[in-house]
Amino acid sequence: MLLNLAIAMSALFFAPKSAQSGPKTQVMYVKENKVPCTGVAPMECLQVRAENETEWSNLYTNIQGFHYQPGYQYKLLVTVSSIKNPPADGSSLKYTLKKVMFKKKVTVSDNGSPFVSGKRWTLVEMNGTPISKGKIWLEFDPSGNRYHGNGGCNGIGGEFTQNAAARIVSFTRGMSTMMACIDENDMRNETNFQRALEQKTYNYRVENGHLNLYGNGRRLLSFKQGAAGEDKTQQQPDVWAFISSKRWNLIKLNETTITEPGIYLEFDPAKGRYHGRGGCNIVNGSFKHTASTISMGPGMSTRMACGEAIMKREAEFMRVISGKTYKFDVADQTLNFYDKDKLVMIFGMADKEQK
Repeated sequence: MLLNLAIAMSALFFAPKSAQSGPKTQVMYVKENKVPCTGVAPMECLQVRAENETEWSNLYTNIQGFHYQPGYQYKLLVTVSSIKNPPADGSSLKYTLKKVMFKKKVTVSDNGSPFVSGKRWTLVEMNGTPISKGKIWLEFDPSGNRYHGNGGCNGIGGEFTQNAAARIVSFTRGMSTMMACIDENDMRNETNFQRALEQKTYNYRVENGHLNLYGNGRRLLSFKQGAAGEDKTQQQPDVWAFISSKRWNLIKLNETTITEPGIYLEFDPAKGRYHGRGGCNIVNGSFKHTASTISMGPGMSTRMACGEAIMKREAEFMRVISGKTYKFDVADQTLNFYDKDKLVMIFGMADKEQK
């Protein structure tokens, strides 16, 4: 169709099927919101369609003389003309506004920001396919720009940023535990969901109690808000069962990479206790946990003496683990502790020694 030809880019998108002999006039509708898109770089695109079209398409360039205002739908009369010798990364067509035929305010339901504490969003649709069972969900912590949840089998987490004015959310640094799902369909959904979050940017809307994420004009993910008072401990048994099944060797402390062996912790969430070694002495203590935080009580240790460097490292380790509360996540076979947004400790996963 003419509009589909008009919005094409010469290098990256569909090329016109035939050369245009001169400027042509057409009616173009413009949607009330832009969407994230990728041309020669990540950008935001107007969504447009012709009179005889029902699907919206992305416009990867500007309409000269048109001043877009979010929240309004437009009907425009535009001229479309060819550009001689267009740049390799630019459009081969030029659009010029002749007339704004109407401008209509469109009310979009937005029941406040969806990215606040205390809301659980359960995935109900992914790439047009319904998702049942309610196993995949997210919760957000805007104070630290972090999210956590469950992918259907493993605990997941990461970072996000939100542009509330533009209704855009970006996900970064996705991470998860490493357990295998018993159900192959759960494993497949979890893999696809993690890929959908990894380094992705979406336009979002809250519509009829659903949080919908859009990409290139299509609804790709849809979440339903959980009921008030919904049990939020679902992630804890999975995450902590995994953590408690492994030994965690210290590989980084503050800015220092740990090369000497013998510094590790093991956790028993049922008893609320941890034990391990500080490099020389046996160490232990109490802890409390949630799905995303750990609060460690005063640490205790035996009193053996070792070399000066080992004892200095052990003293620093004991200071960092004693009486502190950290956020944590598990990813790429590491257990990571954060003080606010600062990464304080990284532990590498290992099997426990057989007793």
